[in-house]
Amino acid sequence: MIIRLNILLLLLMLSSAAARAADGAELSAGFDWDMASQITAQTSGRVKPLDTFARELVAMVYGKASYKGQHPTETYFRWMADGDYWANEKLFYIPKGPLRDEMKLPKTGGNHFSLVALQSNNGLMQLARDGAMADQKGDKPTFVQGKANELLNRMSVLSAVFNHDLPLMAPTEGGEPTATWLSMPTVLGQFEDTLLAPQPAGVKDTLQALAVSFSGMYASLRDNRPDMFNTSVMVFLNTQAAMMHGQPGLMSKLAWETNYNYIRPFTVAKILLALALVLFLFSLAREPWAVLKWGGMLGMIGGLLFYTTGLAMRAYISGRAPWSNMYESLLAIGWAAVLISIIYELIKRDRVLALVGSGLGALILGVAQFASLDRGINQLVPALQSYWLNYHVIITLSSYSCFAIAMGLGHAVLIAGVRSHGAVTPKLAGLAKANLKIIQVGTLLLITGILLGAVWANVSWGRFWGWDPKETWALITWFVYIVFLHGRSAGWLGWRGLAAYSVGAFPVVIMTYYGVNYYLSGLHSYGAGSAPGLPWQMFGFVALEGGFLFWALRRLKGKLPTKPKPAKSSMMPRSIPSRAKNPEVG
Repeated sequence: MIIRLNILLLLLMLSSAAARAADGAELSAGFDWDMASQITAQTSGRVKPLDTFARELVAMVYGKASYKGQHPTETYFRWMADGDYWANEKLFYIPKGPLRDEMKLPKTGGNHFSLVALQSNNGLMQLARDGAMADQKGDKPTFVQGKANELLNRMSVLSAVFNHDLPLMAPTEGGEPTATWLSMPTVLGQFEDTLLAPQPAGVKDTLQALAVSFSGMYASLRDNRPDMFNTSVMVFLNTQAAMMHGQPGLMSKLAWETNYNYIRPFTVAKILLALALVLFLFSLAREPWAVLKWGGMLGMIGGLLFYTTGLAMRAYISGRAPWSNMYESLLAIGWAAVLISIIYELIKRDRVLALVGSGLGALILGVAQFASLDRGINQLVPALQSYWLNYHVIITLSSYSCFAIAMGLGHAVLIAGVRSHGAVTPKLAGLAKANLKIIQVGTLLLITGILLGAVWANVSWGRFWGWDPKETWALITWFVYIVFLHGRSAGWLGWRGLAAYSVGAFPVVIMTYYGVNYYLSGLHSYGAGSAPGLPWQMFGFVALEGGFLFWALRRLKGKLPTKPKPAKSSMMPRSIPSRAKNPEVG
């Protein structure tokens, strides 16, 4: 078998040299990692470009988007070609925290550790054993035990890469994506039997070409032969394409995913929205700069276009709604916030709500990029495999977007009130009206989402309502905001009170969206136990908001709203009370 492989590999190299001599031109001096990124791979039951697998691998192991500035595909091939060397290199990112303390890892010398060092760590193995025993007893593993198991899985993946067991690169004949593909060691190990046993037409040649070209890639990396590598990659790609000729839809999705990785639409959207935020801020600062609002609007619309493109590409690639996990749901909240803000801005041309929407969009995209979230395009868990996902989730997430916008507007209303010394100026009246309207829309969307969720629950679990933590907290959130609206209609709350409550109530929304998923056990809590307690950022957020409310309400204390300055009547919310008839209570 080895002799045949060597002969075939030699023929491949000779044909490459002959072609080079005939053309009279030298081959590229470097490795073509972009071409290698187009190799098709299968992991976790999903077929994807090797580029995607390499990006996920580097982020999972090293904790960053790239390893020392390398193309992720290059990093994969380097690790794959010399596992013995890389097993001793400090690749695994383990930040300071309880897991690192339990493992008794050094507190100095960086946050990366080698596979060999981790494999011999007794603390890690003990944590894994304790977690397995707890699971067998029906108890829930602790946070640290769960993180230990997660680290072991990461180590297992890298070991499989070193052994060439991951990813799977040999498609079944016809390229059926749901069938389990073969690893390259399996192809090489059974190469002799494959040649001798009866096979359908074409199978013998394709497996032979895959084996030889893979061997060529491996050998060229060890020998630093970019010309041989690029030729082997080309043969490998052509062979895979021939084996998947009956899957045009799959080939199209693979091409779209490669473009998705290259374009990085959410990064572009974040930059454009941040630019729009700055332009809107300057347009509000001085009247001569008001013209900048048009630049801000263009940036916001451009950001929304890239934002929508990213979601649409994820939907096409995955074949499902792009809001099935924490990362995607966070993206959906930001997208809805930007969309709602743009619609309002095009109608009212106010600039403040556009500023809030662009700021929220940029902030949420930034959090989604840097938070420890799985950003992969993964298959749906069984509980989410329903068409109700398309409606219930996005409507509910849109209600969270409305409450986030209301929180931002609440800040703007209170700041405007402080600047006007409590006088209801036309600008303040317009902001107060927008704050009221957006809470009304959010409340309507939330109750609609709750009702659709009840229908979905009946389909999935045979009951409409079960007081699951997610259901309970969604209802609590709705009650919190509907009480505010009733208080506003009854005259208990004025513009000041509603603005303060829209800021102060937002932590309830955060608890419903984030807290339930990670800190409470229930049918909706897919991430329960994977967070080590309340993050310090949450305490910081609550402290800052509390400080802001204390400052704003203290400055506005005892200042009742006065009659507004002359302006169009359409700028005034209908329920702004007059001093004579309905004093301010908020």
